[in-house]
Amino acid sequence: MTRYSQYIKRINIFSDFLILNLCYIGMYYYKLEAYHPPFTFMLFYINFAWLFATSIIKPYDISRTSTFYIVLRSFLMLMAMHVLLVCAYYVFEQSQRYSREFLALFYLSIFVCMFVYRLLFHYAIKLARKRGMNYRNIVIITQKDNPIQVQDILDSRPEYGYRIRKIINDNTQFDTDYHEELKQYCLTNNIHEIFYSISLIKHDTLADLMVFAEENLIRVRLIADFKWVTVRDLELEKIGTVPILKVHTTPLDNWDAQLIKRIFDIVFSSLVIVFLLSWLLPIIAIIIKLDSKGPAFFKQRRTGRDNQWFWCFKLRTMHLNDESDTLQATANDKRITRVGKFLRKSSLDELPQFFNVLIGDMSVVGPRPHMLKHTEDFSAELDNFMARHKIKPGITGLAQSKGYRGETSAFEMKKNRVKLDLFYINNWTFIFDLKIIFNTIISIIRQDSEPGKLMD
Repeated sequence: MTRYSQYIKRINIFSDFLILNLCYIGMYYYKLEAYHPPFTFMLFYINFAWLFATSIIKPYDISRTSTFYIVLRSFLMLMAMHVLLVCAYYVFEQSQRYSREFLALFYLSIFVCMFVYRLLFHYAIKLARKRGMNYRNIVIITQKDNPIQVQDILDSRPEYGYRIRKIINDNTQFDTDYHEELKQYCLTNNIHEIFYSISLIKHDTLADLMVFAEENLIRVRLIADFKWVTVRDLELEKIGTVPILKVHTTPLDNWDAQLIKRIFDIVFSSLVIVFLLSWLLPIIAIIIKLDSKGPAFFKQRRTGRDNQWFWCFKLRTMHLNDESDTLQATANDKRITRVGKFLRKSSLDELPQFFNVLIGDMSVVGPRPHMLKHTEDFSAELDNFMARHKIKPGITGLAQSKGYRGETSAFEMKKNRVKLDLFYINNWTFIFDLKIIFNTIISIIRQDSEPGKLMD
């Protein structure tokens, strides 16, 4: 069954072009036959546009370990580029014989058909590999005491389709005779790939292995088994022809993830401002003015992304004082007004920060921003505290959704907040953001005062 691996990419390419053409032909005779717009040229153009888009996006270069999220992301990027190319033709085509309704139905049919096909094909291949089909024979050469054991991962994920034929654990450099035995083993046992630990390789050894692999159509994969960093924190870059390992990357380092998060921030904050803050903020502002002297709103310097400060907007909850920028409020702080107690307890004092989100200083979800003095103090007190500032601060965060809100005097609470913030940064997904927003609302409604109550 290993011989069928080469056909998977071809099947996907053929299926996409088949769906593309069938959808066009079907929509043409369903919506446009009476108008007789050019059939052949448009058919040629949509195929050319698809071919051009695939050469840029490369949606068919999917590895065995790719998740459906990766497959879906490349598909959406491919669809977006194709829509732009076809719409560009639609704009410059003077007769406008292809209606917007036709284009909408055409792309809706393509999206549904290709999405369903990808979903079924992805899980069908995974199931086939679990049952012993479409596999690749591999040899793993690594250090015995290495905490990153590739074989354990591959054994637990049979859907990857790797069959481990031999595991070599040795903390010594292999001599020439041993390598000759390894080569002979690969040839007699139909080995497709060799996983080789970087920490075991010398330059001459690697060069010899690469020559052997190329001559015998065997792939070599190098295991980045660094004990001081996890594999998920590494990203391969190239500077010219030199490969560079970038250490400690996060999901939000990717431009597409940043774009998704920013679009959500703009849409969500705009909806909140228009439908909630437009009438609620004036009411709260009047109540604050009636309760105590001073402005209803105030701004304060807070630490943002990349340790750059910004003006953070809030509703005033304290009597006017000279320590608001340095001294954190406590549970029974005498500076807090009567209305301020309610605003703080309900988190309504944070509502103006949706304007910070809209202008781009903050995000709806992210680590909470601190006063500049607190950033200075906490960075000296807590390990990895400054790593929180890799992304924009948020109105709420993972820590807040789990009950860590308000005063941060206890060391363990500060430590746990940082731990949760870093977990969020390293594991961000759009669904994760939605879950945090939902849990934050539940936490506020329940008035959870015990950190960690929503850990599940």
